[in-house]
Amino acid sequence: MRRYRARWLFPGDGPPIQNATIEVCNNDIINLSDEDSDAVDLGNVALIPGLINAHTHLEFSSISAPLQPLKDFTSWIPSVIAWRQEHPDGVSAAIQKGLDETIHSGVTTAAEIATTDWRSDSGVSSSPLNVLMFREYLGLSDEAVDFQLSSAREFLQQPGSEQIKIGLSPHSPYSLHPDLFEGLCQLAEQHQVPLAMHLAESPEELELLETGGGKLAAMLQQLGVARPELFKETRSPLDYLHRLDCGVPVLVVHGNYLGRREIEFLQSRPNMAVVYCPRTQAAMQSIDHPWKELLAVGINVALGTDSRASNPDLSIWKELQFLQRRHQEIPASELLKLATINGAHALQLDRVGLLKQGHIADLCVVSLQGASLEDPESSLFDSGNQPAGVMKHGEWVVTPQALKILEQ
Repeated sequence: MRRYRARWLFPGDGPPIQNATIEVCNNDIINLSDEDSDAVDLGNVALIPGLINAHTHLEFSSISAPLQPLKDFTSWIPSVIAWRQEHPDGVSAAIQKGLDETIHSGVTTAAEIATTDWRSDSGVSSSPLNVLMFREYLGLSDEAVDFQLSSAREFLQQPGSEQIKIGLSPHSPYSLHPDLFEGLCQLAEQHQVPLAMHLAESPEELELLETGGGKLAAMLQQLGVARPELFKETRSPLDYLHRLDCGVPVLVVHGNYLGRREIEFLQSRPNMAVVYCPRTQAAMQSIDHPWKELLAVGINVALGTDSRASNPDLSIWKELQFLQRRHQEIPASELLKLATINGAHALQLDRVGLLKQGHIADLCVVSLQGASLEDPESSLFDSGNQPAGVMKHGEWVVTPQALKILEQ
């Protein structure tokens, strides 16, 4: 049994507790208590649940700055494709870099969109990070349907593990043959694995679904993959939500342009969650995200970083700091839910996302500066406060910053 005392402890489902002690035995939290003079004093820190990144693409983690032009979605996509073609051999190193960056930013679980199954790569599979790997599939050609579905079946034949669970990701409405989308949903239902799909991401997507034309149709033509006959029938994100709702957990990624009908549908679907990527959304879209409206009507909203193709880093902590600057009226304990318990519910994870008795000892240590010691609800996410390390399943993942704290 080990006991640790912190200046503040955020349980994840309520206000912070001052001078609290957390007791850990093996993998689990066995008790929270008042100040304990015999506990290891971690000093001027806050203990929070391990953060959850509900959407990222680790293969782009070697990109040093977001690809441009961010404000032009149909020009940005070709820049992503070009970057991938120019860097065909660095995927393993990029994923390792992304895993390291993710856990050092206070995250203990991440939902990864993977274009390759890297589970057997010993260089990356040794990370202590828990991963929900969504294998991504896309293609508009008739040939792609059989090939991609065969690949998906092969992927599902190798089941997930305790550390790396698996799911399927139909990429997006504009990149999927209807038969491929249908087949992936059928496989998810058959194997009872979660789904993740980029949906209602841009106005260009809505225009393509409604009219079959617009800038996305022109982009597909320029890329040489256009199938205009696939977009003759008027559709909307709601049509995709109906099919995705097949009895498995579903991540609606981005959801920047969810309309009234989609929101009404999601209200009655507790298996579905929207993943909001704050800094990517702000950089690429001209409207506010409806995340507060979604929460107000009972829809689960989790946080993601997207990738370094659209974001300067993979820090969920910085996403929270960004939101706090924009919404100073929201207490830190409420914002924190987006990246802890909400993420756990979205990914259907048991016993994580909260610091409470009986939960797994996944937590993050945040070093505090100045006023944060007096009023953490308003200043937890101040710029001077940073994750210093995490405990994963009861074991410290020690960074140099955490080592200094633990040695005090």
